[in-house]
Amino acid sequence: MAHTRPRKRSLVECLDGSSVDTYKFRILLPSGGITDLILRDPGASMFMEEFVGYVRREFERCEKSSADPKPSIMWDADIYLEDMSENKIKRRLIFNHFKTNKLHILRLHDGTGQNVNTYKNMWDLTPDTELLSELPAEYTFETALADLIDNSLQAIWSNGVGERRLVSVTVDEQGILIFDTGAGMDGSDENSIVKWGKFGLSNHRSSRGLAIGGKPPYLMPLFGMFGYGGPIASMHLGRRALVSSKTKESKKVYTLFLEREALLNKCVWRTDGGIRSSFEDEIQLSSHGSFTKVEIQELKTRSLETSQLQCRLKDIYFPYIQCDDMLSSRKTTMPIEFQVNGVNLAEIDGGEVAVTNWHSCNGPEFVLQLRFVKQGADASGISGSRKLQEANARLKCVYFPIVEGKESIDRILEKLEAEGCGITENFENFCRVCIRRLGRLLPDARWVGPTMEPTCGQFCRMRE
Repeated sequence: MAHTRPRKRSLVECLDGSSVDTYKFRILLPSGGITDLILRDPGASMFMEEFVGYVRREFERCEKSSADPKPSIMWDADIYLEDMSENKIKRRLIFNHFKTNKLHILRLHDGTGQNVNTYKNMWDLTPDTELLSELPAEYTFETALADLIDNSLQAIWSNGVGERRLVSVTVDEQGILIFDTGAGMDGSDENSIVKWGKFGLSNHRSSRGLAIGGKPPYLMPLFGMFGYGGPIASMHLGRRALVSSKTKESKKVYTLFLEREALLNKCVWRTDGGIRSSFEDEIQLSSHGSFTKVEIQELKTRSLETSQLQCRLKDIYFPYIQCDDMLSSRKTTMPIEFQVNGVNLAEIDGGEVAVTNWHSCNGPEFVLQLRFVKQGADASGISGSRKLQEANARLKCVYFPIVEGKESIDRILEKLEAEGCGITENFENFCRVCIRRLGRLLPDARWVGPTMEPTCGQFCRMRE
């Protein structure tokens, strides 16, 4: 290793420091630990020995305050660094190769041959305290699973032409696995996997305003409202979760670990993470090279039976699975590919939506288009200011006739009961109103409707 005398400079700070022109590094150590540091005004380049010296001093400073066993690192060996594109840095660090004020992850090799894929406390998920007051008071298995699927649906919606739009859900006794072929995440500031696990940081939250407006049937799955659906939903469903993700640009898969008990017992939420190569099945499912996979283990709540789960998820995301409402075409389209336990939901005939559609009248539909504008909306020309003051809704009424002396709703209830869809309603209290937000069914918004008396004989069902 080249030797040089260190120059005097105010270089090393903890990562919570701030400076306009700084270089931020997270060093992954061969022992499975990490060291964070900031270099300020380091010049154009730095010999490896000097850089490793700063890493070592920061590492030893942090280890003094730690009660954990001290890992062994061969600091005097032939050390080199490796970036996430697998470029090796052996003699000199050239700072023009790194962006200022951005976090850069480098792996340190000390010649011992140790090669770990998981690093302790790699990601900081500590939330802003004000966000904790917004947490949902109640969750069910269905709503928690749907929150995770919402993330996947939004991720794949921006895929380009020729890129697969796949959401795959597997539920069994071992746990839950949700896989999507969206843009994925990595270790960069812009697409950091930390945003999936940290409250309020999700990229989906910042894009929710883009869903306002558009044309019916409003298939724009920008569902994010608060930015914490992923961690809250996964920790409701199970005690442990592993998130693995890759972008098209990154050569490696980035991982993030969540453990419910560990997070609840800490005031600072640092969690383990890792970097690995893609598995063969991941490559086959997403040939364009990006994906996100969420694996939940040690389930806390019981799942629905497989056929019931398939029908229920098809109900919730029906317009995204098979859409008959596109105004430009009378053909049925399949915007996404949605699999549950290996079965494409477009091939399933059951579910409340499919059954009610089958038994509804084929005559002309009554559709009422509504647009709401809040009084005093800002028309000053500021970009996006007026959009957030607008809302659109479509009321679609469908007639359910009496066929051969029998109410269509009675036939629907009989069919759903025979399929084991778990409907507990009867003719009098069967839901006549379905509410969707951006094409996604709100499962808890079930009501008969204020103007629909069951003694009328015939009914119209407001489906959106």
